[in-house]
Amino acid sequence: MSPIITAPLSAVRRIQCDERWLITRVEARAEGIRWVPELAPSQRLYSRYMEEWKGLASERYWDIYVDIFNEELKTKEKLGALRKLWTLSSEGVSVALFCYCLKPTHCHRSLIADFLRSHGAPVMEYVPQQGVLFDDSFH
Repeated sequence: MSPIITAPLSAVRRIQCDERWLITRVEARAEGIRWVPELAPSQRLYSRYMEEWKGLASERYWDIYVDIFNEELKTKEKLGALRKLWTLSSEGVSVALFCYCLKPTHCHRSLIADFLRSHGAPVMEYVPQQGVLFDDSFH
C-alpha cells in the first residue's frame, strides 16, 4: 500500500504524491487538488463548532466532536470516499489529505487518520516546520 499523508493546505507544494485531496467544507480552487467534501465534517457539526465551541479550550468540547465525527465516518457518503482512498492506496497511488488546520491535534484529519490506521492503512502526518513525515507523532 502507498502511504496516505495528512497535512495542512499550506504544505501542498512541499508534498510529493500522486493525488491531493482537499477534505474541507469549502472548496479552495487550486490546480492539482481534488475537493472531497465527503470527508469534511458535516454542516451540522461544523455549525455547532462555530456557534458553541470556537474559542473554547479544546478539552471542553473535543471528546464530543470526536464522537460525532466518528459517527459521521460510518455514513454511506463518508465510507464511499474512504473506500476510494483505501483502493487508491492499495493500488500504489499515494494520496495526501489537506485541510485548513495548521496542526493535526483537534482536527478532523487526525480522526480520519486514526480511522484509516485502525483498518491497517499506512497514514503519516506531514510536519511543515520540520519538512518530514511522522507516523503517529501527533497523538
